[in-house]
This record gives sequence, C-alpha cells and structure tokens, in this order.
Amino acid sequence: MSSVALPAQPERIMKELARVWTSLAEEERHQGGPTVLRACAMTLIVATDDEDEESLAASQTLTELMHAHPSRAIVLRSSDRAGEGLSAHVFAQCWKPFGKAQQICCEQIEIAARPDQWLDVGPTVLGIIVPDLPVVVWCRQKSALRSSANDRAQVGLESVLSLATKTIVDTRGIPVPEALARMREWKQRGRIVGDLEWTRLTPWRQTIAHAFEDFDALSELKNIRTVEIAYTDEVAPASALYAAAWLENGIAANAALRREEGFGPGLHRISLKSGNTSIELERTGPTCIRLNVGDKEQQISMAGSSLYELMHEELTVLGPDAVFDAAFEKVGEIRS
Repeated sequence: MSSVALPAQPERIMKELARVWTSLAEEERHQGGPTVLRACAMTLIVATDDEDEESLAASQTLTELMHAHPSRAIVLRSSDRAGEGLSAHVFAQCWKPFGKAQQICCEQIEIAARPDQWLDVGPTVLGIIVPDLPVVVWCRQKSALRSSANDRAQVGLESVLSLATKTIVDTRGIPVPEALARMREWKQRGRIVGDLEWTRLTPWRQTIAHAFEDFDALSELKNIRTVEIAYTDEVAPASALYAAAWLENGIAANAALRREEGFGPGLHRISLKSGNTSIELERTGPTCIRLNVGDKEQQISMAGSSLYELMHEELTVLGPDAVFDAAFEKVGEIRS
C-alpha cells in the first residue's frame, strides 16, 4: 500500500501513517474479522545516497528484516536528483506468515533530500521515530566514514546518528584508517557502533572456538607462538585487523598480516601454530572454509554471510558487544 509524495513534515507524515492504518482497518471490516496485526519493536533508519551501489539489495534486505525485527522503517536518501525540499512516501509493509490468515504489517517511510538540504532531515526524523523504543541507524553512506567533514550533508547526518541507540556501518571498501578513526570518534561519545566487517568474522571465530573444544588442541592453546592472517585486498581490510586483534586478545602471541592471492575481498586465511600442532582456516570459495587441525581436514560452510544474515545478527545485539569493543580497542596496536 503506497501513498503519493508529500512534504516531509513530521505532522504530515504521522497523519499519513494514521490514514494508512485506517485504510487497513477498513479492509479488515470488509473481510469480516481481524486480518491485520500491527508490529513494531524499534525504529530502523537506513541512510543511503547515490554512491550506494547496492541500495536495491539493501531495500530487499530491509523488507526481509521486518519479519524477524518488526519496525518503523525510515529510509533516508540523499540524492542530487531529489526535488526542492524534503519529500516523503508512507506505506505499510505486510506479509502473511506461512499457514496464517492474518497479515503482519509494519510501517515504512521514505524521505528524499538533496545533500544541501540535509540540515532539515534530523528534526524531521526526531518527530517520527517511535517513542520509547530503540532507534537503530544502518548508515550506508560511505562518506560518513571517510572523513569528519562538516558540510551540510554530514552535519545533517550527524543529527540523525545522534538519535541512535546503535549505529551499524560497513567498512568494507572504505580506507581503513579513516573509517576506524570515524568510528572511534563515535565510540568516544558513548555511542554503540557495529561493523558488518566484524560480523563477517562470526563463522571464522566460531570455527576456531570449536577447533579448541578438542582436548588436545585446547592443551596447545597456551603454546601457540605463530599467528598469521592473510587477506586478498591491496591493503589490510578491517576484517583482517579485527581477526588479528581478537586472536591477540585471546592468545599470547602477536599476529602477522600478509597479502596473498585467493577468494576475496577480505579475509583469506588464518593460521595458528605451536610446536606440536597447527590450526589453519582457508577460504576455498565464496561460502566455504577449509579447516585443518594437524593432519585432519574438514570443509566448513560460511553460513551467515548474506546481507540479511549479517544485519539480523547485528540487530539481535542492540547493547554493547564486549568482544567487539575489546577487539576494536586492540586494532590500533596491530601492524598491517
């Protein structure tokens, strides 16, 4: 159910939301009973722009996320092609769970503005977030991580980020020093920040943890002296730095980083060696890791690497992530 474009004023948007729900209620009456369940557990804001080459995939991901994380979704699009002033579209996202007659519906608001009009975006968003529920900002604007620019667009985006219970970014493909410096600024202000490059490490970290469940391997943990992290990018990506920091926090050994050919982008191989054994994980395909523990070999699926799965994992942890925070603090000491 969609609506015509309207000025992006909080009171106009809220009236349009009320109209949407009134229309759905009319539909219920015509069908002779309750057919729509309104669901909302958070406000999920997606900030995107013309530079976001995967905006279509992100939109599809947002629709899928509604099923597990019902929310009032607010899509903020910065575009040179936007018209004069802020404009908004308001509609409901509805679906039927398998085997059910009742629809579940969530709200979605899309706001478009030119970059020089983003100073007006923050006050608008403040007026339409759901009171007393978490606010998550999925920041897909790469410019937000490349520098601490103070132009109108960045100042406007900052006013949106200041509303967030948690901000989720993706440092893949962004110069790492600038991205991590920007994230460090936010964390120093007491903000909770998540990075999908860290989330992509989950299958690697789980595989290593499971490898050490074996008694013989666990007994060698304290003897590991060589840790090597290999990546396929021209320079070490954030995922390689995070992996090195996480391992150094758990093992009394420094991690060496190196570039080598392989499936990419990102992390390619992790090797842990002691005097008596070795544990090596190597990416052998887009969704597969080969695990070698001594002379034993096993193929591991890298489940959880789709955009939906990454975001789903991040949205299940809206508070501080102690393991990520510790790794992030350690990253500054890693030599790439």
